[in-house]
Amino acid sequence: MKTNFLAHFPRRTVSILTLGMLCVVGSFAVGIRTAGDVRTISPLSAETLELPGDIDDNGKIDYVDVIRILEIAQGYREPTPRELHADPNGDGVLTVDDAIALLHELRL
Repeated sequence: MKTNFLAHFPRRTVSILTLGMLCVVGSFAVGIRTAGDVRTISPLSAETLELPGDIDDNGKIDYVDVIRILEIAQGYREPTPRELHADPNGDGVLTVDDAIALLHELRL
């Protein structure tokens, strides 16, 4: 005697289970696809900075710091946790505005 397994459940229950499984599979597929785009955040060390904006950690703000900020802001390279910690305005993101602010400081 052969019986259909789904015949033991109401039609609505089968529909809900089917939709649930479809959502799980879809979420898994989207998660696999976007997993490569996730950047990990590494913890910063407890050291203190002598000079905000000193990206290369040489003890002074110079044009090398400005160039490194521009490279990071334009996506030519990824910032290190140390470089992010040396962000001139302290927002944790190195932008073109940070480079301009350092240029204004160098001009004085």
